[in-house]
Amino acid sequence: AQRWAVISALTVALGAVAWFTYSLAFGQLDYQDVGYTIESETRASVDYEVTKDFDATAQCMLHVMDESYAIVGARIVTIGPHEGTSAADRSQYFRSDLRTEHLGVTGVVDSCWLLD
Repeated sequence: AQRWAVISALTVALGAVAWFTYSLAFGQLDYQDVGYTIESETRASVDYEVTKDFDATAQCMLHVMDESYAIVGARIVTIGPHEGTSAADRSQYFRSDLRTEHLGVTGVVDSCWLLD
C-alpha cells in the first residue's frame, strides 16, 4: 500500500510539472527590442520581436525617446493572428515607423498586451 501511495504521488507530481510547463510555454506573450533607426528629426523606426500564440492578437506600445528620455514619438501597433506549426514559429520580427516631434536618440517597445 505504501509503494502504491508513493507511485501515485509521483504520478500526480509529474502531471503537475507537465501541465505547468505547457501553460508557461503557450498562452504567454513575450517581446523584446531588437534595434532602432533614427531616420531624421521627425522619423524613426523600431525593430522588435513578439512571441505569442498563433491565434492571439496583441498590441504593443512603441516609444522614441530623446537624450533626456522624454518621449518624442509613440505608436500602438496591432499584431494579429499568424500561421505556424512549431514553437519556433510563435516568434515574429517587426519594424514599425514612428513620427517624432523632434530628434530622438533611441526607440523601444514599452509594453505589449493580449487582446481578448
